[in-house]
Amino acid sequence: MDLKTKFIIRALLGFSLGMIIGAIMYVLSVNDNEPVDKVFLLMQLFGSGIMGIVGNGGAIVYDFEDWGLGRATFTHYIVTFFTMLSISEILGWFSHDILLIVVLAFSFVYLIIWGTEYFVWKKEIRQMNRQLGLLKGEQE
Repeated sequence: MDLKTKFIIRALLGFSLGMIIGAIMYVLSVNDNEPVDKVFLLMQLFGSGIMGIVGNGGAIVYDFEDWGLGRATFTHYIVTFFTMLSISEILGWFSHDILLIVVLAFSFVYLIIWGTEYFVWKKEIRQMNRQLGLLKGEQE
């Protein structure tokens, strides 16, 4: 599968997941006595979908063969981080007085997700290398 197709699939999945997460966050944050503000809800869902596109679709940088893990991670983190800040500023997700907490929380969650993915892939590569070793041993 080429990179363009991978990006489109990841972006669509990311948009969908972002909207689902946005809908859940909206439901959890709304007071039961308040009427639903449809325009506000649509803006929140769209913003969450954009975050999903950038987060999941942007992970395509890890497939660039000439980029190292550090460059891909830094690029993905920076683009995702500034997208989150921009969308949160437009949609009022966070007040400015908790911005440091938001930055730290975002960075911590990013690190946890990245670390989990790293160790999952490391384990899978080890297993593939073992299987290659077995195949090599059988051929000799």
